[in-house]
Amino acid sequence: MAFFDDSELNELKIERMIFHLVGPKNGLIKLEEVNPGEFESFFVDRIRSVNGGLPYAFSDASSTRERLGRIASNGGLFQEESEKLAEDFQSHHGGTAAEGAILLFVLRAKAKRSFALLKYDDETVVAYDLKDGSGGRKMVSLEAIQRTFVQNKAALQKAALIKLTDKGGELTVLDRRNQQKVAQYFEAFLGARQTLSDAELTKKLVDVTRKVIGDNPDLVDGEVVKELTKRTYDAASGGGKIDSEEQRSFLETVVGHKLADDNALLAKFNRALSVERISGVPMKLVPDQVKGPKTLYYKTANGIEIRVPHEFRALIEKTDDGMIIIHDKLVVETDDPN
Repeated sequence: MAFFDDSELNELKIERMIFHLVGPKNGLIKLEEVNPGEFESFFVDRIRSVNGGLPYAFSDASSTRERLGRIASNGGLFQEESEKLAEDFQSHHGGTAAEGAILLFVLRAKAKRSFALLKYDDETVVAYDLKDGSGGRKMVSLEAIQRTFVQNKAALQKAALIKLTDKGGELTVLDRRNQQKVAQYFEAFLGARQTLSDAELTKKLVDVTRKVIGDNPDLVDGEVVKELTKRTYDAASGGGKIDSEEQRSFLETVVGHKLADDNALLAKFNRALSVERISGVPMKLVPDQVKGPKTLYYKTANGIEIRVPHEFRALIEKTDDGMIIIHDKLVVETDDPN
């Protein structure tokens, strides 16, 4: 689900920030709290980029929940508890994990406090400086910098946004390596579990798509409305993975073509996803809870309603002048008080 709404995203500020270096090669290196200063917008943008993730809830035994709770109750414990969080993360960090940093942010938006935990992998970049050379040319000096925070989304490997509540907390968790399945070691570090299965997420996505198209038949081709149940069921049954920024691909599969960014149906679809709190949630399509077409429904100009089992759809003929013919032998004819 989208963790922050649009107004919260616009007001998002960093109250406190700290990070510690982790990894199997150099081990844990503890650092002091740092003021992001002029780089606050850089880190806020990185936090915004993971606003859509998988919904999670803390387990009763979550040490991460306990440590963040202590920080929320006593800001003087920020340094100490951040170090313990880094120790916990390092203990769960596998021997093949990349060197990097675990960052902890205390955030505020609309007078509400929240937290962000980010795992950044180290990336080597080459910085260069220009100096005056001979003949009016410039001379370049190069310097390799190994420990960096870069804009590249791939460097931000793991992320969790957290709001503490009396009952535990709300989390959204994103794993860049596999958006549909968070690494077990990161789940263990958080002490949290996913609240919705892929089958449940798939059903919600299908239900949203069916309602948006059903409520707006004028925005799609007639055949899409006629075959809506089948098209959505087929799209879900096709399987595949949907990343946090690609939910529109499911809608486009159902309508049969790409949609422009300013398309009215797409706008309604995105709003409906937000209402259902699955906007930006990555998922693996699993149609276990999705119902396929069972009957075809017809309604004539005189209000006559006809329902035909889907497996007998070939018996219905639609003529060019809009009439329908049922090619089947009549067995019973009687009046019906209902």
